[in-house]
This record gives sequence, structure tokens and C-alpha cells, in this order.
Amino acid sequence: MYAIPTAFVSALFVVFGLYVLITQGFNRLSAPFILMCATTFAWQGTWTLLFQTHNPHIASVLVRVGYLFILFLPTTFYHFVTEVAARRRERPLLLVSYGICVVLAVLLPGDEVIAGYRHYFFGYYPAAGTLHPLHVLQTVLLSLRSAQLLLAARKKAGNEARRRLDLCLASLCLYSFAAVDYAVNYGLPIYPPGVLFIALSLGLLAITIVRYHLIHPYALAATIAHEIATPLATIGMHADEIASVWSHVFKGYRLAVTHGLYDDQGHSGQSERISQLATSIRREVSGTSAMVEMALASFTLDRLDRKRFSPHSIQQCVNSALERYPFRGDERARVTVMPIDETMCFSGSDTLAVFVLFNLLKNALHAIRVSGEGQISISATEEQGFCVLRFRDTGPGIAPDVLPHIFDAFFSTKRHGSGAGMGLAFCRRAVDMLGGSIECASIPGAHTTFTVWLPTPGSPADRAQANAPARSERRRQNMKR
Repeated sequence: MYAIPTAFVSALFVVFGLYVLITQGFNRLSAPFILMCATTFAWQGTWTLLFQTHNPHIASVLVRVGYLFILFLPTTFYHFVTEVAARRRERPLLLVSYGICVVLAVLLPGDEVIAGYRHYFFGYYPAAGTLHPLHVLQTVLLSLRSAQLLLAARKKAGNEARRRLDLCLASLCLYSFAAVDYAVNYGLPIYPPGVLFIALSLGLLAITIVRYHLIHPYALAATIAHEIATPLATIGMHADEIASVWSHVFKGYRLAVTHGLYDDQGHSGQSERISQLATSIRREVSGTSAMVEMALASFTLDRLDRKRFSPHSIQQCVNSALERYPFRGDERARVTVMPIDETMCFSGSDTLAVFVLFNLLKNALHAIRVSGEGQISISATEEQGFCVLRFRDTGPGIAPDVLPHIFDAFFSTKRHGSGAGMGLAFCRRAVDMLGGSIECASIPGAHTTFTVWLPTPGSPADRAQANAPARSERRRQNMKR
């Protein structure tokens, strides 16, 4: 009878894992969760056999096999949290934790981690070895770090995202109660209750992933963007065709009017406007295509190969962004680019830098259109091993209560249908991946300034970016000093 709970939970985790895999697919967030489910399934399945066996030799093997999966479980949970909190800078620590798990797993055949077994009223159970406290300490530290990451992410999140993170915190608390099982390893004669806490914890996470859409929103955005990329390109080609043949059609039209074959009285303005429509369609398609490319790029940011980073001119990136942007009316005249040193370069991806500038232009011009007036100035300097790009507009500014949330995904103050709130969230992710940072300062009714820091080639930040994920918070503190 003591094997019934473990058998039930083992089967339950097959359901959890398949539920998430089928509904959400295999991605950066679902992968560690599925790994947690597989680990727990194997652990509880082994305990089911262990609690039923009466053979000491079989028990000796099963306690080590089961603990092989237990060793990795805290790290897989921490892995999941790093993805939820979007903290790629935790990757070195995550790899160290996995490394410790591997070392302890290699030592499992001996008595260093598990010193045999104890016999309780419910059956055999692993006895702690001399290195077992290292695993316990690792579990405690990873739980505390996971809580710290979730709380930090919660402070920056919007209301909906905060609710999802609250569920993750609740799951972490339930998961932490499973540490009671370690007391049994040290001789406390109780039935290990950790299985129940683990089941509740990962069950809550499964619900959060699927029902509350914890899967990273950028994947959804990229999928939608991919679906509209082809028809958008087709529209652009049709607009180009109209523009290329319209001059001949219009020439024939004017000849018909001249020779009295057609009376265009009251329609002359409309016929001339058609040629402008083709240009307007191409402009809108080009601008939307750039946003689609940005959405697709957001999905691949995490797989960006930093080894391929190379020096790029800030001036050329600014010029490229201005050339690609679909300005309307007198908008281009509102943008002033201060003299930029042609030799000033940053290390990274020029495509991402252009996308960042494109988004800053888009937001600034929208603000200016709403207020009816304003100017934009772009400047760049080199400071402390960084290319510092300043993007300033004299639009309506940003309210103090809105400013802390402008980089949150899907946060937008624009009216419904005017913006999805992805632009600035993409900017922060892109700049972080380039090893820099982005900040915003604003005075309502006066101006808004975005400051982008990008590492110069060979700078300490560039070298650090080549070897490890960006440490943006530390850089921001250094810059402010």
C-alpha cells in the first residue's frame, strides 16, 4: 500500500509532461518543465519498486537509481525559473549547478552520496552519505535564488504577468516543502511526504503554462509574423507592378482625354492620385515588413551566435534605419541627426541595431503625431568603452507611473489596434543580447530621451559578452556612477 502514492504520482507526471508537450510544443520554457516531469516520473517510479521489494540487493541498486534523478530535480526547477524570469545571464550558474549534479551522479555507485539504505515501516529508503549535505545545500541555494529571480521579475511585470509569476512563486513554495524528505535520509522514521508537494507544485506549473499562457509571448508573436510575411511580400510586389505600368496606362489615358475619346471632367484628380497610392502601399508594406522581421528576430534572439559579432558603424546603422522607415508627410524633416564620427563602431549585429533604431523612431513619431508637434534628435558619442546613442524627442513625454513598464512585453498606452506593446520590449532584449543596455528618461510635457549603450570592439564589455551572457544590471550601475 505504501507504493500506491508513488505509483500514482509517477503516472501523473506522464500526464503533466504530455499535456504541456502536446498543447505548447517543445520550446525554451516547456523543455525544462518536461524535463522536471520526466525526472519526477523516473524517481517516483523507482520508489514504487523500492517500497515493494524485500530483497536487500535490489534495494541497494534502486536507492541509487532513484537518487540519480533526485540529484537533477532542483536544478531543472531552477532552469525553468530562469526561463520564466528571462534571466539568460544565469546560464553560467545554471551550468555550474548541472555540473555539480553530474559529479554527484558519478559518485553514486560509492557511498559518498548515498551510504546504502535504511529500513522503515514503509520499506527501504536511501541513507545520506558524507557528500549528501552538498546536495541539500545546493537545493536550498537554488530554491532561494529561484525565489529571488521570480520576485525581481514580478516587480517589473504588468498586472497580468504578475499574476502568472505569483502562481510560479506559489509553486516554488510547495516545491520547497518537499525538502522534508531529506530528514528521512538522515534517519527520521516518517513516510516521505515530499511526493505530494512535488505533485501539487508541478501540477500548478502545468496549469499556469497552458491556461495562463506562461509560454513566452515572443514565440506567439513570431508565429503570427511568419504567417503574414508571405502575403505581405505579395502585396508589395503587386504594388511595385502597379507603379511600374501605371506611367504607360496614364500616358494612354491622357492621350484619350486629349483626343476627346474620354471626358475626365471631375475625375482628373483621382486619376493622378492612383500613382501616389502605389507608392503609399509600398511604403506601408516596407514598414510593416520591417516590423515582421523584428518579430521573427525576437524569436531567434536567444539563439544569437555571439561569436559572429563584428564591428559596425553607428553612423551607417542610423542612416539605414532612416532609409528603411516609412515616413509620412513632413515626418522626415522632424528628425535631426547630429554629426557622428564615421569611425565610431560597436561590436554586435547591425541588423539588431537598425531594428532598435526603427522602433525608437516609430514610438517617437507616434507621440509627436498625438501631440501635434515635436522634433527628434539623434546623437552618438563614445564613453567608457561603449557607443552611447541618444534618441531624444520633444513630444508629450511619458507619465511617471507608466515609465517603469514601457519595456514590458505587450504593455502599451496606445489605443487598441494602434500597437501591441512589443517594440520597446524587443529593444531591451536585443540590446541585452548585444551586451549593452537601454534606459529611458522623460519629463511629461517636455521631452523623452532613450539612451542605448553598445560595447565598442575590444572593450571589457565586448570581451565579457563573447564569453558569457550580458550582465546588464551591473553595467547600468557602473554607467550611472
